[in-house]
Amino acid sequence: MFVLSLCKQLCHDKLPVEPGVRLGDGADGEVLSIIGDTKRVLKLGILYERHDRGMLKYYQQIQKVLDYLKPSQPDAYARVYEHGYLGTYSRKADHWRSGKQDFIMYYYIMEKLEKISEDESKVFHSILSHEDRGIKKNFSLEKIEEMLKGMGRGLDFDAEKVKIFCNNIKRAPIWHLDIHVRNIMKDDAGNFKLIDLDRIELEKDNVDET
Repeated sequence: MFVLSLCKQLCHDKLPVEPGVRLGDGADGEVLSIIGDTKRVLKLGILYERHDRGMLKYYQQIQKVLDYLKPSQPDAYARVYEHGYLGTYSRKADHWRSGKQDFIMYYYIMEKLEKISEDESKVFHSILSHEDRGIKKNFSLEKIEEMLKGMGRGLDFDAEKVKIFCNNIKRAPIWHLDIHVRNIMKDDAGNFKLIDLDRIELEKDNVDET
């Protein structure tokens, strides 16, 4: 748990919760359980200074997205309860111009979700995943419904919840940049939700940049 180890060295006292075991890797960090809390998880994020990306600007974009998600709670995305900045630090890096490379650490707390089934993974790989030959999919809801009817003959999944999830993605004024089956999970009621919230842009930001 590299990011957690760094956090314990540099900023453990700034965390509002006690991190537990590692549950998985997310974009730019690690997801951990929270000691004494079975309903929420902790994402510890880290952003390194890079030649091709402004570190502070990228963090501000993530912060803006989390600021939007916390009060609005769009149905297609994991619920965000809290987020915060943990600090800017530096590490020794011989390959870097000054011999030191800066990095930002941050966190957010979100609802705990469950993995989707193998059959559900196959469905979402077909209709949503960006991993399939690098194609960004944007099927209409009518096309998705047609595809689900075909897959329903061989796979076990709740077609209605899949359609609701796809519709919720289209309705939200945000754009997930890394949709694939590892970033889709479900809550206790079987509702599908996207995670890796570091990989989201607000639509209005995209408009401003054009």
